[in-house]
Parts: sequence; structure tokens; C-alpha cells
Amino acid sequence: MSKEEKSSFWSGRIQEFRSSGQTCKDWCEEHQIPVSTMTYWIRKLNRKEESIGDPEPVFAKLPSESEIAMRDTAEGSPAVSIYISGCIRIEAAPSCPPELFRVLVRTLKENA
Repeated sequence: MSKEEKSSFWSGRIQEFRSSGQTCKDWCEEHQIPVSTMTYWIRKLNRKEESIGDPEPVFAKLPSESEIAMRDTAEGSPAVSIYISGCIRIEAAPSCPPELFRVLVRTLKENA
């Protein structure tokens, strides 16, 4: 199988996984693929896509510490708080749309 054929094959597998809604571990177990192989191809194909062209930047307005404190006082605690390496904090309010939260978690998994 040529490099292009392998890339095309794994691109299709990754699309199947992403559209399944399953965790990488569960999908890989179901399809008898080692998780390490899947994550290798996800990283490899992501790097290939990044080298093709600069992706469009994504901007998000982040609340200041005082806005977070005021909101938490008004609404109560956030539904989910994620702390990464002590310098990154992601909080999702109970009103966060489930699809947005799924995309956030999937993106974190893919880029971990």
C-alpha cells in the first residue's frame, strides 16, 4: 500500500471514529485497532493538514477573573471546571450546549 493509500485509508477510519460519538478507546476496541495506532495517525494527519496551509484562527472571548467571580456569585458554581497544568482553566456553565461541550472534549482529547 502506498503512502497516499495509507493516508486515505486512515483518514477514512478517523472520520468514522469522529462521527461515531464514541471515545477513542471504545471505538478502537470495537474495531480491533490499538489506541496507539489510532492516535499516531490522528497526529500524523493533523500535522500533514497543518503543513498544507495556515488554518484560519479561531477567536473566543474569555471572561476576566472579575467577570467569572461575578457570574459564579450570580449563577452558582459552574457545572464543569477543567484545569490544565495550573495555567489553563476551562469552565462550562450548566447552560452550555451539549454539542459545544462534546466538541471541546473531543478537541482536548485529539490534541493531548
